[in-house]
Amino acid sequence: MKSKMTRNDEAYSLTTEEAFEEFMQEKVAMNLAAPTQKTYRFSVEKFMNELHCREMEVSKIEKSFIYEWINTMKLEGVKPVSINGYIMRLKAFLKWCMDEEREYLKPFKIQTLKVQEEVVKLFSDEDLEKLLEKPRRNESFSTWRSYTIVNWVLATGNRAATICDVQIGDINFGKKEITLRHTKNRKSQVIPLSSSLASVLKEYLKMWRSDATLDDYLFPNIGNEKMTTRCLSEAFVRYCKSRGTARQNIHGLRHNFAKAWVQNNGNMFVLQKVLGHSSLEMTRRYVKLFSEDIKEDYDKYAALDSMKRSSNRTKKVNKIEF
Repeated sequence: MKSKMTRNDEAYSLTTEEAFEEFMQEKVAMNLAAPTQKTYRFSVEKFMNELHCREMEVSKIEKSFIYEWINTMKLEGVKPVSINGYIMRLKAFLKWCMDEEREYLKPFKIQTLKVQEEVVKLFSDEDLEKLLEKPRRNESFSTWRSYTIVNWVLATGNRAATICDVQIGDINFGKKEITLRHTKNRKSQVIPLSSSLASVLKEYLKMWRSDATLDDYLFPNIGNEKMTTRCLSEAFVRYCKSRGTARQNIHGLRHNFAKAWVQNNGNMFVLQKVLGHSSLEMTRRYVKLFSEDIKEDYDKYAALDSMKRSSNRTKKVNKIEF
């Protein structure tokens, strides 16, 4: 009679730290973005340190550990949105441990906190007018760069990291296209180049980038090197202060882009692609947030109402003719 091969589970029991290092090794091999690697490490390290489970066998982690960690963070005053961020990154690691290929940990459900949905913070129309006021020709490169970036975000909805990575050669004025090399989901993307943005870019390039090559960055720092997102944000804050706007967060312009798209009845699936959302969840949130604004002018654009108005006008004309 043949003996059956069985695994000695005790021999394969890893500590939480060992399992996490294996998890990270796999993520690095799969070319996970460095910033994402950093957030994973920070969140899981925080969990292991605060729950004193670094040397504990990963198989012994239970759902109660998650609850304990959540309550600890609440007592520390960590905001619910931030807590959910930590939970989501820990969840990715634990789900990896639960995978049937590994079975380091028995499966259990991990839930995030229910939080009050924050109101999207937008720039007012008045502030947008201030930001879009064309600089004088004798104003600094930094001012012209920020002005052009404002136009860029309102025309593309791009994130700061994407903007910093754009090279001059990525803009094709002939085809009216922009190639985005850096997006959050790490996929290259081609988006339309609007006529208004093309006009602004041509003037900016003529004034400040006439000696640049196609491989040079479109929005570099003053040393003609790639600008960091921090540098971009700080420059934008200075620009906003100089224009006297109430808001100074460049990400708010992205929200304004989305709002305009929704209010103009733009296709939700195209908006998802343009904004680089990996799923429709965030895109739907924009639609939900701005749906009340759509109702205000709905009768102006709805097909039925438009047809009725047209019909009424025709009847009035006919009556006059008779």
